[in-house]
Amino acid sequence: MHRLIISTAAIISIVTSSAHASESQMSTPKAAKHHVGAKKVAMRHKRRVVAIEAAASQAEAPYAPPADLAAPLVPLARAMNSIGLPAKDGSLTYHGITMYGGVDLGVGYQSHGAPLSSVYGPGRNYTPNAANSHTQVGLMPNSLSYSNFGVKGVEEITPGLNFVFNLQTTFVPTSGVISNGNKAQVLNNGVVASSRTSGGDSSRNGQIDNGQAYGGFSSSTFGTLTFGRQNALTLDAVIAYDPMSASNAFSLIGFAGMTPGGGNTEDARQGDALKYRVNFGPFRAAGMYKFDEFGNSNRNAYAAQFGGEYQGFSADVIYNVVKDSVTTSSIGAGLVTPTNVNQLNGTVSDNYAVMAVASYKIDRFKFYAGFENIRFENPENPLANGSPAEGVQLATVTNNAFGSATTKNRIVNIFWGGVKYAFRDNIDLIGAYYHYNQNSYAVGANAGCSSRLISATCSGTQDAGSVLIDYRFSKRFDVYAGAMYGVVHGGFANGYAPVANGTTGAATNTIDPMVGARFQF
Repeated sequence: MHRLIISTAAIISIVTSSAHASESQMSTPKAAKHHVGAKKVAMRHKRRVVAIEAAASQAEAPYAPPADLAAPLVPLARAMNSIGLPAKDGSLTYHGITMYGGVDLGVGYQSHGAPLSSVYGPGRNYTPNAANSHTQVGLMPNSLSYSNFGVKGVEEITPGLNFVFNLQTTFVPTSGVISNGNKAQVLNNGVVASSRTSGGDSSRNGQIDNGQAYGGFSSSTFGTLTFGRQNALTLDAVIAYDPMSASNAFSLIGFAGMTPGGGNTEDARQGDALKYRVNFGPFRAAGMYKFDEFGNSNRNAYAAQFGGEYQGFSADVIYNVVKDSVTTSSIGAGLVTPTNVNQLNGTVSDNYAVMAVASYKIDRFKFYAGFENIRFENPENPLANGSPAEGVQLATVTNNAFGSATTKNRIVNIFWGGVKYAFRDNIDLIGAYYHYNQNSYAVGANAGCSSRLISATCSGTQDAGSVLIDYRFSKRFDVYAGAMYGVVHGGFANGYAPVANGTTGAATNTIDPMVGARFQF
């Protein structure tokens, strides 16, 4: 419309100038001179109109802002049309650089829970835990997703080749403190389980880059190669194939990092890692290698993935290996000394995992299913007491938990499935179910868990079911309501207070109905 008005004004100006020249009859030199001057004015005006129209055409050209660089299984370059223009969707994007973030906060109830932590990333123990012994009512932070802040960007180097980067940190919105699972465990050192605040092992341990921090190159033809702190391939797959998108309060495999970490939660995000993704037709492949840590050439990890998409169906298979994987835990009551007060206990293992995931979208429904088999073995390279781990030093290290005179390899099988229904374009209804199963890996006198006291080496199960409704008021603001019920049995209930006949109390289960809101920019 602007172009039409400008063009019409130009035509009227030219016609008026021409008519004025015609009326003068050019009968005198003065009239002829006036005609020439009017013609020059008209030509200058026409050139201005052409320039304005060209600028308008450029400003109104369609622009797609850079896609979320953390989104799994999506090639970055394919999502970019133009680089260097301000985003028209309201995002804080300029010249290919985007500032982004979000805050997630809710209120709710837990039938068995632990007090809110000011440093633990999820804030609450949303699944059964030995510390969950009291009813909890109050704020429920980071229920649907982690509150975060980050900067990501894309810069064209040559046509078809871009430099990409992403820097992200997450925080606890109730305190404003950077997520730090290890610190939450340290604060529980020397405290009996039933009196502890919420906390647990985590891949987010106070680092300024506890989300991701990587840079690299992306090509629509040759794929994307990045280096730095990045999601493991198994975490990317959980985010993509979990109906609850790896949320803390509604997903067992989102809250408990065993699944996305291929055995241990600290391995869900890996530093000093090289990651490569490429698409070829309907298929895709990926590989990842984590270099050694702390000068120890054996503390590395590697993974490979293959998958594809066809007419609404998507599937991937991932093989993941982590050497010298460390699971941390708080030091027990009565065992804290001035030397180890800021340290944690560690259990070391070599983990081997195979994950198979799939989804199918038809009309307004999307179905999800996944399976993972994890084998824990004693480490080929044992660690010594005092060894560093991610963000903490290990006071006491156990290297023989999974294959010794009293134990054999631990095997955990994980299943999940669910469905998401788009009730409306801005309302999703979601249901999911999760199941963990482990073998009895005790041998000798403890085989079969004959002891009245439940041991970690017993066979056991953990189950959870959840429902959620998510209502998006706008692109950046949504509200949600839902609940997850979880229960543990056998070896998964190790550390819970025993009662008569060697069973455990009601604290082995919990339900967490809640409502919340999330703002993202």
